[in-house]
Amino acid sequence: MIVAALLVAACNGTDEAEELPGPDVTRPESQGPVRELRLGLGVQPWEDTPSAHVDTFATAARHADLVSIARVPPWEDFFPGAEVSEETHALMRLELDLLRQYDLSLLFAIDPTDGAVQRTRVAGLPEGSDSEGGFLREDVQEALVAYAIYIATNYEPEYLAVGVEINMLRARAPGQFVGFLKAYAKVYDAVKSIRPETKVFPTFQLEDLLGRLTQEHPPQWGAIDAFQGRIDALAFSTYPYLSSSIRLVREIPEDYYTQLRERYIGEILISEAGYASASIEGHSWVGSEREQEEFLTLLLEHAEANGFSAVVWGAERDPVQSRQGGAAVLNDVGLRYSDGSDKLAWAVWQEWARRPLPAPVEGN
Repeated sequence: MIVAALLVAACNGTDEAEELPGPDVTRPESQGPVRELRLGLGVQPWEDTPSAHVDTFATAARHADLVSIARVPPWEDFFPGAEVSEETHALMRLELDLLRQYDLSLLFAIDPTDGAVQRTRVAGLPEGSDSEGGFLREDVQEALVAYAIYIATNYEPEYLAVGVEINMLRARAPGQFVGFLKAYAKVYDAVKSIRPETKVFPTFQLEDLLGRLTQEHPPQWGAIDAFQGRIDALAFSTYPYLSSSIRLVREIPEDYYTQLRERYIGEILISEAGYASASIEGHSWVGSEREQEEFLTLLLEHAEANGFSAVVWGAERDPVQSRQGGAAVLNDVGLRYSDGSDKLAWAVWQEWARRPLPAPVEGN
């Protein structure tokens, strides 16, 4: 397993020489107009190996400004009275070394819900435990708080997302959402007391919030209002090719992303985005390299025009081994193929990544 291999790699990397965990990288020379919009790549290795895991950070160092780590909590490590495993510690040490080596900002997303069932239950609870209780269980709430404190203290992320695409839980399992909201309030207060500069927020699934995914309904902006007073930025995932009413990029409404700015005056970011470069089962009308290229261009242009702070693309490469079940819709969202060859959209990403960010203000 990759965690066991990373544990060996981390232990081997703590010798007297203190060798850097990743390869040396050279960022392409800057060119083009200054951009305020930061670019991020998700830590989604194309294969389950330590080298692929490390390379995702190295690629981000060349072609992005931040990385996004999305992870289901290792619940057994953080239940009341438990001890954090060496595997969890080793993974943290390795990733922290990579972040420091490449001077990358971090969006860490604590992802406690199961995407395979439209996020209607807690993901990854140990076998034999009361999975039906979910977020209503006190030990699950306390474990979520403890894990968030662990991440904030050790990784010191710029952004900490607690709950991914959480409006789906609210719409489909409102009782569970009540339990999550209680835990989230505890997490927010605990993290801000320890590390006030970390921006804490949940993320929302845009297509589902707008009623364009599996359930057609009016926009459910109340999902955002539920976090009022404890949300430091507004973050969305967006996969418009999965929409029930959008078949081609040119059919995306002009105000699709502009309306987010109309709803929130603070910082807005796209925490995860993707568009398939090939047709997928059940969505045979969408998916091509050209459509993916057009969507990436549209997304970056609209995000910049509306003053969003960042756009994170879900994965740099497609997975070597295709995902099965509901996750199969994400098999082709990489900007490059699993063998490292480029898709059309990769050139768009590179062009934007080469544009310089504003020079840091002296004293910051």
